[in-house]
Amino acid sequence: MPTVVVTPELYRRVEQVSLEQKTSVDEILAQAIRHYLWDTDRSRISEESQFYRHQHADLKTHFLGQYIAMHSGRVVDHDTDLQTLRQRVHERFGCTPVMITLVEDLADPALVRRGFREGATDS
Repeated sequence: MPTVVVTPELYRRVEQVSLEQKTSVDEILAQAIRHYLWDTDRSRISEESQFYRHQHADLKTHFLGQYIAMHSGRVVDHDTDLQTLRQRVHERFGCTPVMITLVEDLADPALVRRGFREGATDS
Protein backbone atom coordinates (compact mmCIF):
# COMPACT_ATOMS: atom_id res chain seq x y z
CA MET A 1 0.00 0.00 0.00
CA PRO A 2 1.36 3.48 -0.86
CA THR A 3 2.42 5.80 1.93
CA VAL A 4 1.16 9.36 2.15
CA VAL A 5 3.19 11.80 4.22
CA VAL A 6 1.43 14.66 5.98
CA THR A 7 2.77 17.19 8.44
CA PRO A 8 2.29 16.39 12.13
CA GLU A 9 0.09 19.47 12.52
CA LEU A 10 -2.21 18.37 9.72
CA TYR A 11 -2.38 14.83 11.07
CA ARG A 12 -3.33 16.09 14.54
CA ARG A 13 -6.11 18.18 12.98
CA VAL A 14 -7.41 15.17 11.07
CA GLU A 15 -7.29 13.09 14.25
CA GLN A 16 -9.29 15.77 16.05
CA VAL A 17 -11.96 15.79 13.33
CA SER A 18 -12.11 11.99 13.29
CA LEU A 19 -12.76 11.95 17.05
CA GLU A 20 -15.44 14.65 16.73
CA GLN A 21 -17.15 12.79 13.89
CA LYS A 22 -16.59 9.35 15.43
CA THR A 23 -14.96 8.02 12.29
CA SER A 24 -11.48 6.87 11.30
CA VAL A 25 -8.58 8.99 10.17
CA ASP A 26 -8.50 6.86 7.00
CA GLU A 27 -12.13 7.73 6.23
CA ILE A 28 -11.55 11.46 6.82
CA LEU A 29 -8.55 11.42 4.47
CA ALA A 30 -10.36 9.35 1.83
CA GLN A 31 -13.33 11.73 1.97
CA ALA A 32 -11.02 14.74 1.63
CA ILE A 33 -9.30 13.20 -1.39
CA ARG A 34 -12.66 12.35 -3.03
CA HIS A 35 -13.83 15.92 -2.46
CA TYR A 36 -10.61 17.33 -3.93
CA LEU A 37 -10.88 15.12 -7.02
CA TRP A 38 -14.56 16.04 -7.46
CA ASP A 39 -13.68 19.76 -7.35
CA THR A 40 -10.82 19.23 -9.79
CA ASP A 41 -13.07 17.37 -12.24
CA ARG A 42 -15.78 20.05 -11.98
CA SER A 43 -13.19 22.73 -12.70
CA ARG A 44 -11.97 20.88 -15.79
CA ILE A 45 -15.51 20.43 -17.12
CA SER A 46 -16.16 24.13 -16.50
CA GLU A 47 -13.10 24.94 -18.62
CA GLU A 48 -14.38 22.64 -21.37
CA SER A 49 -17.75 24.45 -21.22
CA GLN A 50 -15.97 27.73 -21.83
CA PHE A 51 -14.16 26.24 -24.83
CA TYR A 52 -17.51 24.94 -26.10
CA ARG A 53 -19.18 28.36 -25.85
CA HIS A 54 -16.21 30.04 -27.51
CA GLN A 55 -16.23 27.55 -30.43
CA HIS A 56 -20.00 27.10 -30.63
CA ALA A 57 -20.54 28.73 -34.03
CA ASP A 58 -17.99 26.43 -35.68
CA LEU A 59 -19.16 23.37 -33.73
CA LYS A 60 -22.74 24.04 -34.80
CA THR A 61 -21.81 23.94 -38.49
CA HIS A 62 -20.19 20.50 -38.09
CA PHE A 63 -22.05 18.78 -35.26
CA LEU A 64 -25.54 20.30 -34.89
CA GLY A 65 -27.88 17.69 -33.40
CA GLN A 66 -25.01 15.39 -32.40
CA TYR A 67 -23.37 14.73 -29.06
CA ILE A 68 -19.74 15.74 -28.83
CA ALA A 69 -17.01 14.84 -26.38
CA MET A 70 -14.59 17.68 -25.60
CA HIS A 71 -11.22 17.22 -23.96
CA SER A 72 -8.47 19.84 -23.69
CA GLY A 73 -10.54 22.30 -25.71
CA ARG A 74 -11.15 20.15 -28.75
CA VAL A 75 -13.71 17.62 -29.96
CA VAL A 76 -12.30 14.14 -29.47
CA ASP A 77 -15.38 12.17 -30.57
CA HIS A 78 -19.01 12.62 -31.63
CA ASP A 79 -22.12 10.54 -32.20
CA THR A 80 -25.88 10.87 -32.55
CA ASP A 81 -26.31 8.27 -29.78
CA LEU A 82 -25.35 9.47 -26.30
CA GLN A 83 -24.80 6.02 -24.77
CA THR A 84 -22.59 4.87 -27.65
CA LEU A 85 -20.49 8.01 -27.31
CA ARG A 86 -20.22 7.64 -23.53
CA GLN A 87 -19.00 4.06 -23.92
CA ARG A 88 -16.30 5.02 -26.42
CA VAL A 89 -15.19 7.96 -24.30
CA HIS A 90 -14.98 5.75 -21.21
CA GLU A 91 -12.96 3.13 -23.10
CA ARG A 92 -10.57 5.79 -24.38
CA PHE A 93 -10.24 8.11 -21.38
CA GLY A 94 -11.24 6.02 -18.36
CA CYS A 95 -11.97 8.24 -15.37
CA THR A 96 -10.52 11.38 -16.94
CA PRO A 97 -13.18 14.10 -17.05
CA VAL A 98 -14.46 14.65 -20.58
CA MET A 99 -17.37 16.97 -21.31
CA ILE A 100 -20.15 15.42 -23.36
CA THR A 101 -22.90 17.67 -24.63
CA LEU A 102 -25.53 17.92 -27.32
CA VAL A 103 -24.69 20.60 -29.89
CA GLU A 104 -27.80 22.72 -30.19
CA ASP A 105 -28.66 25.88 -32.06
CA LEU A 106 -27.93 28.03 -29.01
CA ALA A 107 -24.69 27.74 -27.04
CA ASP A 108 -26.56 28.10 -23.73
CA PRO A 109 -30.11 26.83 -24.18
CA ALA A 110 -32.64 27.82 -21.54
CA LEU A 111 -32.98 25.34 -18.70
CA VAL A 112 -36.43 23.82 -18.44
CA ARG A 113 -37.60 22.34 -15.17
CA ARG A 114 -40.32 19.75 -15.47
CA GLY A 115 -42.21 17.73 -12.92
CA PHE A 116 -43.08 20.19 -10.19
CA ARG A 117 -44.15 23.72 -9.42
CA GLU A 118 -43.63 25.64 -6.24
CA GLY A 119 -46.85 25.55 -4.26
CA ALA A 120 -48.34 22.79 -6.43
CA THR A 121 -50.51 20.18 -4.74
CA ASP A 122 -51.52 16.65 -5.67
CA SER A 123 -55.23 17.42 -5.89
